[in-house]
Amino acid sequence: MKIFKFFSILILILGGLYLVGPRVESPDLNMTPVEVPKELNTLKKWVSNKEKALGNVRPGNESYIEFNDSIPKKTKYSILYLHGFTASGIEGDPVHRKIAKFLNANLYVPRLYGHGLNEKEPMLNYNNNDFWESAKEAISVAKALGDRVILLGTSHGGVLSLCFGNDPSIAAICLFAPNIEVYDPLAKLLSKPWGLQMARLVRGSKYHNMNNMNIEKKKYWTSKIRLESTLHMQKLLDIKMNKSTYEKIKVPVFMGYYYKNDSLQDKVVSIPAMLKMFDDLGTPSELKVKKAFPDAGDHVITSYLSSNNHGQVTKAVQDFLKKIL
Repeated sequence: MKIFKFFSILILILGGLYLVGPRVESPDLNMTPVEVPKELNTLKKWVSNKEKALGNVRPGNESYIEFNDSIPKKTKYSILYLHGFTASGIEGDPVHRKIAKFLNANLYVPRLYGHGLNEKEPMLNYNNNDFWESAKEAISVAKALGDRVILLGTSHGGVLSLCFGNDPSIAAICLFAPNIEVYDPLAKLLSKPWGLQMARLVRGSKYHNMNNMNIEKKKYWTSKIRLESTLHMQKLLDIKMNKSTYEKIKVPVFMGYYYKNDSLQDKVVSIPAMLKMFDDLGTPSELKVKKAFPDAGDHVITSYLSSNNHGQVTKAVQDFLKKIL
């Protein structure tokens, strides 16, 4: 009995220590709009000057506006491309450019907070509060560029697209391998107590390295990041990727992803999770399309740097938009 009592107390103590352990903080995900310049030439300069003021944005990773016409004017639709975790706007190139041209739309490709920077400790300062604010700012810029906004989002950018997809200004959402859930089930531990400590123990390092990237891709993706940033990434999924978010979406939705078979498929994010999300959307069934791209060969299906299949992705999105707009 004494031994049983001892182990019971020990388990309670260890359980208590686990629960009070360090964990990533909960962010303030408010929906208060961010004010941006309304005059289009001023807006473009404002975006450019903000990037230059930072002083450490990597070449080719900057936020940019691409006007449909040589004389800037608000278009019927604007295209907003939201890139994924560790990526930059080139992740959607050429798909976002071709969709904008197809619709005669202004295009905005923001560099979301904490991404695309030259830093001694890459993405150490990344956090959901600032990341969320940068997404709100992007929505405001896109609203200034078009009467209605079409969201294009890859991976973690797809998460943001779902979070803001019920805004009245949104005309449609196109998701590319949305990060509803990370493929590795152990990722859920990142936002739990002692998540950072466990990640460091497993990795044997303070960093997560993506060593499979070629030199060209490393110019536009942050291939080595501090593990702290992954905790914030997972925390946003914990809070927002649920039925409560999905059922608020009423606009047309396209979803594309890489899947050929159980061996040849996207192994960055969970396909079953994204398919479940798709079923839970509040969008009427006749206004949503899901499509697997078996020849994409990569998690990122929208970039010339990742897949030779981006032309098929562009065509599928164009067919979808032609039908629903």
